[in-house]
Amino acid sequence: MPRTTIQHSALPFRSAFPYLCFLALIFYVNSVERALLSPLLVSIQEEFHFSYTLTTSLLVIRSLGFSLSLFANSFLATHFTHRRIITASIFFVGASFTLLSTTTTYLQLQLGLLFFGLSAGLYFPSGMAMLASLVKKEDISKAFSIHELAPNLGFITAPFIVEIMLSFTDWRGTMRYMGIAAMLLAILFALTSKGGYTHGAPPRFSTVKRILTKRNTWIFFTLVGIALTLETAPYYVLPLFLVDQQNMTSAEANNLLAMSRLATPLMALSAGFISTITGVKPLLFSGLLLSAVSLALMATAHGTLLSAAIIAQPLFPAILFPVIFMVFSDFFPPEEQSLVLAITMPFVGFIGSGIMPNFLGYCGDIFSFETGFGILSALTIASIAALFITPASD
Repeated sequence: MPRTTIQHSALPFRSAFPYLCFLALIFYVNSVERALLSPLLVSIQEEFHFSYTLTTSLLVIRSLGFSLSLFANSFLATHFTHRRIITASIFFVGASFTLLSTTTTYLQLQLGLLFFGLSAGLYFPSGMAMLASLVKKEDISKAFSIHELAPNLGFITAPFIVEIMLSFTDWRGTMRYMGIAAMLLAILFALTSKGGYTHGAPPRFSTVKRILTKRNTWIFFTLVGIALTLETAPYYVLPLFLVDQQNMTSAEANNLLAMSRLATPLMALSAGFISTITGVKPLLFSGLLLSAVSLALMATAHGTLLSAAIIAQPLFPAILFPVIFMVFSDFFPPEEQSLVLAITMPFVGFIGSGIMPNFLGYCGDIFSFETGFGILSALTIASIAALFITPASD
């Protein structure tokens, strides 16, 4: 029996603006609850007496769930509207945080974070589809700019939220209250939001083999993979590094972590303008090189210079992302782009937000976090080679 879908025309930007802000708020809650795990890892490690490797392996489990659901969205969207998927995503993100607040064993933490990742990963593809359904084509770039403020604000505010919450509760209470807030927001979203009434089309596997054998796919995979690693991996381990190995208090570490992200929204917004002056390849080269330098300083410096390197390090990935996706739009025709993202992004997310933070934690146990930052600096230098591979023209 054919499915009927209620059609809703796009709104003028001014009319759509409140609904865009509400969708950005949903994305912010999704992002901030992922970012909260970084400053909370210190408290979790202290209570359970985990090693750095075991503590950061929790990020691997969360990223595994996130990557699986990011890919599964393509199939779920053929049966459910994007609006329903978004509502379910943010509701179960909140439910999983509430459950995590009751955990008493490592296995329970793993299962709770797997559930959290599976819930959170459903959002992004459906969020993009809902955003596109709200506004007219000529307003998409403005809508996207509003939406993309959410993850940057999530990185900035997460350490402050933790410090405020820890002043009157513990890490369990922080997760419980944030989880309840997310569930209430999901209910409000279901009742008042507009857009997202469409279904998605399933991925066409007939083109997967051809995409995987294209040189451009692997250039994009390398660039976006190292950019995501640079953005997330240091962020997740810095509180452990600063508190345990640099003798900072939790409040000092969280303040420095938040300060390091304050300028990233401006850097991301300015990247498009800078690239028109410098060109794409020089800007990518400079961003990767400066990322490597800042990581090398994090591996060797102390005191004020170390703090300066920590503040500088996230600025360069913020420039890289918009430019990499400009390259992406040139590399692949529109009809292939969604499938390329469905193939690459789950693996990129798993490596950048899971495997690499865990690797840095392993280095913290066996050698030192500084060793891990040095190795990541060397990998960043190596990734520059992707800029000198000639893109395929087909």
